[in-house]
Amino acid sequence: MKITQILPLISFMFLLMANNILMASSQLIRVTVKNDIRDESISIHCYSSEDDLGVHSLSYGTNFTWHFHVNFWGTTKFYCDFNTTKHGSGNYGVYTPTLSRDQCRIHCLWSVEENGPCVKENNSKRTPWCQNWKNITRRSLLLGFSPSPNLLPSFDDGEEADD
Repeated sequence: MKITQILPLISFMFLLMANNILMASSQLIRVTVKNDIRDESISIHCYSSEDDLGVHSLSYGTNFTWHFHVNFWGTTKFYCDFNTTKHGSGNYGVYTPTLSRDQCRIHCLWSVEENGPCVKENNSKRTPWCQNWKNITRRSLLLGFSPSPNLLPSFDDGEEADD
């Protein structure tokens, strides 16, 4: 086979791959964090390597939402520090490539609950994927709250954000 016969095929494959990469990086992603702990306000600080979204205080039933585009390489990651006064705290990957592929494609809906944060796929009947608090408060232990044995292992690829 001559190079003149192969060149159009290689060009077509390159254009197809480039189109797929551009489509993936142009998709608008939404992340929502909701406080579902009754009678408690929580503090959240969310950020990526490019964006710091600031510290927000969420009273019960309120949420914080942001939108972004995944970078060209598909490596965009967002983290949040969650702090409660009665239950626990920790740093969690709220949007990572693994999480977006396996749990929430274009809308990551996080529910902060007594045992820890849970991600729910929007409009899905799937069971939420939850993580225990990484740091349990002494008060939480005194009140009898303990990590749920039914929770799955960490989805944030074992990474914590670089401070």
